[in-house]
Amino acid sequence: MIASRTPLRISFCGGGTDFKDYYARHGGAVLSTAIDQYVYLIANKRFEKGIRLGYSQTEIIDRRQQVRHPLFNACMKAAGIDSGIELLSLADIPSKGSGLGSSSSFAVGLLNVLHAYQGKKKPARSLAEQACHVEIGLLREPIGKQDQYAAAFGGLNLFEFNPDETVSVHPVRCSKNSLRELDANLLLFFTGLTRDSKSVLAKQKKNTKKNLVFLHLLKALAYDAYDALHADDLTRFGNLLHKNWLLKKRLAANVSNPLIDQYYARALKAGAVGGKICGSGNGGFLAFYCEKRRQNALRQALRPLKETPFSLEEGGSRIVYEED
Repeated sequence: MIASRTPLRISFCGGGTDFKDYYARHGGAVLSTAIDQYVYLIANKRFEKGIRLGYSQTEIIDRRQQVRHPLFNACMKAAGIDSGIELLSLADIPSKGSGLGSSSSFAVGLLNVLHAYQGKKKPARSLAEQACHVEIGLLREPIGKQDQYAAAFGGLNLFEFNPDETVSVHPVRCSKNSLRELDANLLLFFTGLTRDSKSVLAKQKKNTKKNLVFLHLLKALAYDAYDALHADDLTRFGNLLHKNWLLKKRLAANVSNPLIDQYYARALKAGAVGGKICGSGNGGFLAFYCEKRRQNALRQALRPLKETPFSLEEGGSRIVYEED
């Protein structure tokens, strides 16, 4: 039995510039962090022939070609496994519509455990590249490349998406005190709204040419926020989060909605410096940067939203259990 653990992520600035339609011409950049909320994948040799899958549903089939779950099917194909295995997925946060990159964390974690099951150890870059191939190449999902790299590498990073398809990873180097303060001042709240991220992302992808000016500005904000963290200027970082959110809403009409706008306005009034909806938008989790002395007021202002405590996660996808 082998188990992998793969972190979810919060994207701060630059989202949308990791789409090929944009970075292939202009290069993209995203600042994000992994968090200590995880997706777990467990692989075990099946006593009987065939395949057993456990997720929100159960599948018992003879061979990989019969698998209904798209990511299980495509990842097994990519790893070269067709039968004789049992796979189980678990998650700390419900995966549907969270905006925390759960689908890509699932893909990275599944590929990691499938390779480990075959006695192979894959580095983070290889896992990220293969997950991109599965989600974008095989499944034709209307998504970018940031989530796969955040899940595979972990940590707090600026990712640069280059026109030649390479990805440069720049870890944020700030003081330990600033990192602790950032960790303490980031808060996450579930809106209670789940959404189909594919429809939101497809709309943003379709609008790439029309949104070039906004995308250029979002990319610049990713670099500005990276510089702010390097300079230990967390207030500036929070302000840049706010600017990023205002620009993000310009990408498509379905990025936000009146309820999200209402909660966001309440948060700013209560003392949050800045924030954003996580992921593509229109539901899932709201993230805020708020100094400690204002956090109780923020929590009161956002009632009855459920707060999800978390910490920054330095590590990426890893094998956490292995037994012959």
